[in-house]
Amino acid sequence: MPKKSLEELLIPLLPLPEQQKIAEILSTVDKAIEKVDEAIAKTERLKKGLMQELLTKGIGHKEFKDTEIGRIPKEWEVVRLGDVLELCQYGLSVPLKDKGKYPVIRMDEIVNGYVVTDIAKYADLDEETFKNFKLEKGDVLFNRTNSLELVGRTGIFLLDGYYVFASYLIRLRPKHEILHPHFLTFYLIFSQSRLKQLATVAVHQANINATNLKKFKIPLPPLPEQQKIAEILSTVDKKLELERKRKEKLERIKKGLMNDLLTGRRRVRVKANE
Repeated sequence: MPKKSLEELLIPLLPLPEQQKIAEILSTVDKAIEKVDEAIAKTERLKKGLMQELLTKGIGHKEFKDTEIGRIPKEWEVVRLGDVLELCQYGLSVPLKDKGKYPVIRMDEIVNGYVVTDIAKYADLDEETFKNFKLEKGDVLFNRTNSLELVGRTGIFLLDGYYVFASYLIRLRPKHEILHPHFLTFYLIFSQSRLKQLATVAVHQANINATNLKKFKIPLPPLPEQQKIAEILSTVDKKLELERKRKEKLERIKKGLMNDLLTGRRRVRVKANE
């Protein structure tokens, strides 16, 4: 904003004691948000440490071996991702609409390792096409085309309802008898730097195609151990989700207070001796 416009800007001028009271109220909310931010950061550090420990050392192992993907428990195997998938499929390439029959999951709906319901686009599909691209619980979605920073973003689909997925995502459906979908999701998130080595990079875009992704090597613990690792990390994720929702609630409270108090729409009482 130009200096002249800023100087001419009209603002409400409340009595000084009322200004001070409003500042105190908003500062109290700010401090609460800061505390939640600290809790989120602490839990994120915990998760990062647990992922490093559990996805490379497992649970309770004493013997380890060196492999092409690093040191892992002796009991674990190293496999190509494609060998433990039932399905590795590109998404739909169809016109998207603001309204339609089926909601379409895009990269923006993959948040913190999960597919969320902030659906903005839809597609009208015939029954056969819908069947071929309908997401099932436990499907893992992988962002194959984006900036180098965002390519490889991964999330597990756990939603109720009828959804399909967009063309720049790859659907990974594990063979459930040998690979747990949550374990796969956590491992792909953990392995982002190694995954990005698979990317071909053009101007402003990076791509990891399905052929290269299927060649990606992952560790394969026994299924019960995969399940246990997934349970531990999912518990931390639930804690993080609660903390993030608490922060969102506080931010809504702050926004509402600012709208009310800084416009004079809602006045605060100030004692005579304040």
